[in-house]
Amino acid sequence: MRCVGILVAAIALAGCPSGNSRDVVPVARDVRLGPEGGAATPPTSPDGYAYVAKRARASLGLVGSRNMKEEDARRALDRIADDLDACAARLEKRGALVDGAVQLVALGNDRGTAEITDVRLAPGGPVAANALECIIAPLRASSLAPNATLAIEATWGPVYGTVDGGGGGVGGGL
Repeated sequence: MRCVGILVAAIALAGCPSGNSRDVVPVARDVRLGPEGGAATPPTSPDGYAYVAKRARASLGLVGSRNMKEEDARRALDRIADDLDACAARLEKRGALVDGAVQLVALGNDRGTAEITDVRLAPGGPVAANALECIIAPLRASSLAPNATLAIEATWGPVYGTVDGGGGGVGGGL
């Protein structure tokens, strides 16, 4: 009976943290989408994104794409970035623009429009309102080829300081 007690105590102690504050598994934030059985869109930016589009009030990263040419994915991300920046400028004039961030996946449906899934937002009602007005609704109204997929991360916010010459731009940034 005493051996069983010692065995239970040894097993319990083996599951205790060692005092090392590092995680055993590193935190991963990249999601790679690729064709079935094929390679994903390779990252080309130092941040690990396949493509990055920066504007005065927004930065977007293409995490990955599937079932579309690379240049089409970049063109789509540039269009989304332009729309987001224009919308953010309108919100900023009204005083309704806040610093925010979103991760989402856009899937092309049979009607040729985008369905938005896997949405993750930074906390706060104003962030959700900005995302809905400036990214989600315009993206759902845009065209996307059937079965095409885009995984996107975006940040936005008011312009702080000057945009040209450094020291300014989006508060959060990618």
